[in-house]
Amino acid sequence: MSVAALSASLPYFHMGSLDLGIPIQSFGMIVAAGVLIGAALLRRYAEWHGVSDEHIRGITGWITVAGFIGAHVFDVVAYQWNDLMENPLLFVEIWKGISSYGGFIGGAIGFAIYVWWKRLPVRLMADICIVGLLPAFSIGRIGCTVVSDHIGAFVDRTAWYAGLAMNYPIGSAQPIIDIQKAHPEVVVDKHILAWNLGLVEFLYLVPVNALVLYLAFRKKRVNAGVLIAITGLLYPPVRFGLDFLRPEDTDPRYLGLTFAQWSSFLVFGAAAYMVALLIRNGTPAEVVGATSGEVQKKLKQLSLKDDVETTSAKSAKPDDKK
Repeated sequence: MSVAALSASLPYFHMGSLDLGIPIQSFGMIVAAGVLIGAALLRRYAEWHGVSDEHIRGITGWITVAGFIGAHVFDVVAYQWNDLMENPLLFVEIWKGISSYGGFIGGAIGFAIYVWWKRLPVRLMADICIVGLLPAFSIGRIGCTVVSDHIGAFVDRTAWYAGLAMNYPIGSAQPIIDIQKAHPEVVVDKHILAWNLGLVEFLYLVPVNALVLYLAFRKKRVNAGVLIAITGLLYPPVRFGLDFLRPEDTDPRYLGLTFAQWSSFLVFGAAAYMVALLIRNGTPAEVVGATSGEVQKKLKQLSLKDDVETTSAKSAKPDDKK
């Protein structure tokens, strides 16, 4: 019975750090890969709409810096308040905890400041940013998955959905130790079946990414603001539901809900409001070419032309040593 129970669920896997003279954390490498891929998609979409390189770098920098600051600040306030009271330096110890919704809020503040400062079209720039942010965040959830960063409630091995849960060795992480102590009867062959919430969220985000990127890069244009609105409608419900599976000692409740669940209400409401605006006065953003591929081809030709002209100019310059 125990062998069958173990085989009917996902096997436990964990990636730690790679020793290349200095320890390289697998989570950090995966997040970095997500940022690079997201930035490439953001740039491609922005260039299709004629956004200058200055604004691409500017909005990316503001969102990234503000997002990381917000991720840590909101994590400290919402999840580590007691520790903060004992150690106020937690605010500046940015390596000690981050919150995804805190990152969203911080990034949104950075976005708002830059767009207001440069007087840029809000809906277009919001779509540009979500084209990069959504894939980057989703790839980051792969990192959460492989390091078992978000372990949820234990799962009944007889349930029909048990095949999506993971067999954690007892003692592999603090949440598993807590489950073992509170419910020793759920231990089977020194394993506990529990949710890997990072994996569940990533699996949900795969079709969300496919939909958003399809709408973003197809030839027939959608109204500016649609991409951010769709993301804002589709992500909060799954996060709201998954947070019920998080342990209360790591995700404290405020009036019965976590910080992320309250944030989900805020994001979903803002997205619904944006949808109402788009229905009334939405229009597609102007592009500088029929497809993004066509624009990229032209940009490469211009780059090659500039390189040739620069090389020719250097060759024609007289030698000062003569």
